[in-house]
This record gives sequence, C-alpha cells and structure tokens, in this order.
Amino acid sequence: MSTSLLPTPTRTKSLSESSQMQQPVTLYRLIIDILKSSYVDEINTEEMVQTSVESMLSTLDPYTEYLSPKELAKRKNLVGIGAFVMKSGVSSDSVTLDGMSASKLISGIPSAIKLPTQLLEDKDAAQKQAFKVVLSLEGYAYDAGLRVGDELISINGQSITGDDASTMPSLEEVRQLLLGIPGTTVEVQFTRPGVDGLQTINIKRGVVQFPSVPCATMLQQSKDGSIGYIRLRRFGADAGESMKAAIQSLQSKAPQEVSPTRTQQDNTLAGLVLDLRDNTGGELFEAIKVASLFVPDNTYLGSSKGEGSMMPNQSYYSGKLDLAQADDPVQEPTQQMIDPDKTHVVILTNKQTASASEFLAGVFQDLDLGVIVGNDKETLGKGVGQRELPLPTGALKLTYHEFYTPSGRCVQRQYDQNKSKQSPRRHTNSDEVFYTTNGRKLGDRRGIQVDRRFKPSRSDLSELLSSSGAYYTYASQWSAKHPSAKLTDVDEAIYKDFRSFVLKEQQKGNLKLEEIFDDKHILQQMEIISKSSNDRDLSLQSLVKIREEIVKDLLTDFDLSKDIIKRELELNLLTRDLPDSVLIERGAKSDALVKEAVKILLDNNSYDTILNKNAT
Repeated sequence: MSTSLLPTPTRTKSLSESSQMQQPVTLYRLIIDILKSSYVDEINTEEMVQTSVESMLSTLDPYTEYLSPKELAKRKNLVGIGAFVMKSGVSSDSVTLDGMSASKLISGIPSAIKLPTQLLEDKDAAQKQAFKVVLSLEGYAYDAGLRVGDELISINGQSITGDDASTMPSLEEVRQLLLGIPGTTVEVQFTRPGVDGLQTINIKRGVVQFPSVPCATMLQQSKDGSIGYIRLRRFGADAGESMKAAIQSLQSKAPQEVSPTRTQQDNTLAGLVLDLRDNTGGELFEAIKVASLFVPDNTYLGSSKGEGSMMPNQSYYSGKLDLAQADDPVQEPTQQMIDPDKTHVVILTNKQTASASEFLAGVFQDLDLGVIVGNDKETLGKGVGQRELPLPTGALKLTYHEFYTPSGRCVQRQYDQNKSKQSPRRHTNSDEVFYTTNGRKLGDRRGIQVDRRFKPSRSDLSELLSSSGAYYTYASQWSAKHPSAKLTDVDEAIYKDFRSFVLKEQQKGNLKLEEIFDDKHILQQMEIISKSSNDRDLSLQSLVKIREEIVKDLLTDFDLSKDIIKRELELNLLTRDLPDSVLIERGAKSDALVKEAVKILLDNNSYDTILNKNAT
C-alpha cells in the first residue's frame, strides 16, 4: 500500500550509531576489494553487490526490496491500446514480456472472465498460430471497435500472420508494435469470427488505467428493500470520488420505501454489498475517503506506527488527514452518505484482499458498521505502508510503518520466526485480543478474519477449461456460426454442444485436460520411468489407464458443476459483444457469495446477531 505527501527523512545519527554502522560497511568494502584483486576468476562487482543487497533485505519483512534500474523500467505506466493478445498454440508460461512471465502478467489483469493462459491449437489446420484478442478494455481498444476473439492481421501495415509459424513475430514483438507515444494512433487490421472480410480501425494510444469502481448496480429493487452492489477493484487516485458517484447512483435508483429499520419514507438503500475481493490495495488516503462516506465527520479510523524517521506515528480521522504532525492538517471535506443503522452493509473479501482494502474492512468490522463475508477465513494480512526511495542506481522500496484499525489491532500478519522473511516489529504479541464497538473479539496480526465464511462450490474442470482456452475457442467458433445471434443465456442445447466440443478437442489431442490438471508433471515423470522399466509395455498401458481415469473423473464435472460451467461459458460468449462493466454486473447477480450476502442483508435478526447489536 502506498501513501503520498510524505516528509523527507531528517533524523541525524548519533556518533555511537555511526561508529557501529561504519565497522560492517568497512568489512564489506574490504571483502569486495579482495575479491576484485585476488579471486581466481573475474567477478561482476555490480551483480555481486545487487545479490548481497537483496540477501540483506530478505532478512526483513516480505515487502522491502531493492528495485534495479531494469525493474523500474518494467514498472513504468502501461502505454498502449488497452488490449491483450495471445498467440494460439503457445502457452503464456513460456513467454516473457519485459522480462516478466506472460502468465503472471495475465493473472494480474482484472477481468470479468478468467483469462486463458494459452489458446487451443488446431493440429488439423494449415495455419497453426495467430494473434488473437483475449481482452479489450472500455475507454480504450473496446471503444475503438476491437473485440475479444478478433484475429490481428497487421499493425500499421506490417503483417503479423502467415502459414509459416517460424516467420511470424513473437508476442513481445507484436506488443512493441502496439505500444507508442500517448496520443498517437496505431492502425490495426483484423478479422472477426462470422464477419466476412478484413476490418481496419485506428486506435489511440494512452496510459492504460483500470477503474477503481468498474461496477455499481442494483441487485434487488423493490419496496421490500433495495439492495445495491459496488465492486471496488482498487484504491487508485479516483477511488473516493468513484465510490461517492456509485453511491449517489444507487440511491437515486432506490424506490421510496418503508423498512423496519426506518421511521419514515425515503430512498435510502436497505442494503449494500461492497465487493473487495481481489482488491490488492493502493492509496491509504483513498481508503480513508471511502470510509468517511459511511461515518460521521471526525470519526477515528485507525493509525500507523513505525520505529524509523520516515514518518512520525499518526492517526486517521474521517474528513481529515493528519500528516506528520503538520501545523495545519490536510483537510478532505467529506459528507457521510450511508448511515449503517439505516443501510446494512456486507463486505466481501478473499485471500487476495490486501493492504488498503484490509484497512477499510477493518474499519467496518471494528466499528460494527457491516458484516465481513468471505470465501477464505482471512484476508492476506499486508498492513504496511511503503515508499520508494530513489538511489543512484535503482530504488529502495521501503516499509516504514504498519497500520492499525480503530480497535488497536495490527492488520500485518505475524510471520513464522523460522522463516527468512519476518514481520516488521517482531516483538509485538500476536495473541493479544481486541474488541469491536459492540464487544466482539478480534485477533491481532492475522489480516481481517471474516464474520461469516462461505465457500462456494468450485470446479476443477471449469478452471482447466478457462486456462486451456477451451471456453475462449468455443466462444469464437459459436460466434462464427451465429454472427447475428443475440445471446441471453446458455440453454441446454448450447451446453450439450460445448460438452461435445470439449470431448472432440480432447480426442483430437488439441486439449489435454490430464496434463493441465497435472501441474506438477507427475504423469510425465511416470512416463519416463515407465519407458526405462523392465515391464515397459505393461507400465505404459497402466499409465494410459491412469490418464483415461483422470479425464473421465474430470468430465463428470459437466454434471456435478453444471451451474459453474454454464456461468463461465455464458460470460465467455457474451464478452464478444458486451463491455467488461456489463459482464461484471451480470456475473455479480449470479455470484454465489453475493447471493449469500443478500440473504444476510434481508435477515435483520441474523445481521444484528452477527454484529452483536443487542449486547448490553
């Protein structure tokens, strides 16, 4: 989590501290000098110093690190067209972009659907590889007319396709063709499944940013109680204002209603689901702005503490950012928009909920403003503030304080003392107990523990169909066959057709579910051992049976996890025509955890019991 408006460190070291520091520094320089002059081989001093720095920092917390000039260059603002393409038949695990694994990059891209890590290669087709669009963002490529499933033919007149895969450019080369100076345009020529001929569009390049609030919608709208849903994806610089606009939008849609929790008619929401799943954080002050929308002005929201000189300990209040004990605290005028006594709130979290989003969830939990519901029992447990300090070469990403929720507990997880990476301020007692406003017990240094855990059903098969590109390829083929169809949902006929497609692709060898499922490559190791065994044929036959049983077992999920597979297939089909915001809205209304949240919101007795509202 980052903060801004930080003062420059000014602490002066005492003479004794300086002497203590000088001795190990002198020893280090002496060793380097000896190695440079006398070691048996030539050494790379720069590489050696970087390795030693990284090793030194590894003894601290998990987040303090040295960033080399090369790593800093990778982290520059993404400037492009707002689309992601993949090469069919090539796994993203084997591709690097700016030195980063493409699969890792894909996993970090927020999307309404689970993006594939590879695309199926049709072994019977003459042209085996092509660059296809797997993500097209609103505000960027989507608005220019590029859609998921489109196959790129040329970029600025340069062909990137052909029958000979060896002459085709790499994914990194295609990426570089799409990148450029913000404000310039790039000409993209492509084909679309089900549409004859080539299409040409010009797309304006820009700094690609994902919205903090991609979706705000009504889940239920009636006189019995209107329930809204907001997806808060990140705490960017616009998070506070985006949340304010989202709440205003939902309140304007809420009908005049009378609720047991109200004494008069108004258009206040009866309930709100705030989705923080996969929100890895951002600006702490934006989280404070969001919290300020739910509490009266000058409400205590928490604090931050550290041992160093980067920033003095400070406290946070709604409507006020008290920085570095400044003479005049920075004022952020806010107005409470939601009264939790009138509008019940459920916060959704998972293991990827981290940093600023944990701070916000902690405020809701400690002040008993809402119920925390999650897939996992705890959030990540990253409760630290960081700042990048420029160095002559590279930068130091420094952890300088930990933050604490209103009850006084620390969000930062306590790490195993036997591990090399430790929690900062290791002396803190993680067994200390804290309490919410209503007297509920809270644990310390464990992230945010949920009030209610709900584990929706999951499907191994659906995960494999996403990562393998099976959903993606079927959606492209279906779109080609039904170019003018307006899909509303996946009916039984489409579902059966998709199942047949998966079986055929498995039989043709284009799809190998058993290998994708076997991520530790145990089957490959067994095959190597079998080929060298005395009973080679018998061993290989046994291995074939094992593979068949794995596939057979996976395919039973078509019946056991029908709802999950249909939902993901439906989103993949719709992403050809609809923007991400509409897909998120549609997905939320069929999301199992969202449905569980709505149940809690509609049951006043259950809601009050969870929050211990009747405590005396």
